[in-house]
Amino acid sequence: MTRWLLACLLLAGCTTAENQKGHTYLCNNGRQGVLSFSGNSATLTFGNESFEMQRVPSASGARYNGVRSSVFTKDDEALIEVDGFQFGPCQEVKPRP
Repeated sequence: MTRWLLACLLLAGCTTAENQKGHTYLCNNGRQGVLSFSGNSATLTFGNESFEMQRVPSASGARYNGVRSSVFTKDDEALIEVDGFQFGPCQEVKPRP
């Protein structure tokens, strides 16, 4: 059992299923974004593009900034900005039990 668990962790790169799947947000205009987190960085997949961002200080919630994108999340909502265009509010799509 221990060997199997160790092998599984090594193959998975010590990531969790949540980090691999990310969080899906549906915006008020019908656009969908997926946020995946790893430490102090996040990847936003929006349309056919992916954007790398770093966490920055925020008074509340979490904020991530990149070269062409930024995301602010609080509770189950997000505000997404790509190339100067704002999308939001966006609601997290929760998986069904």
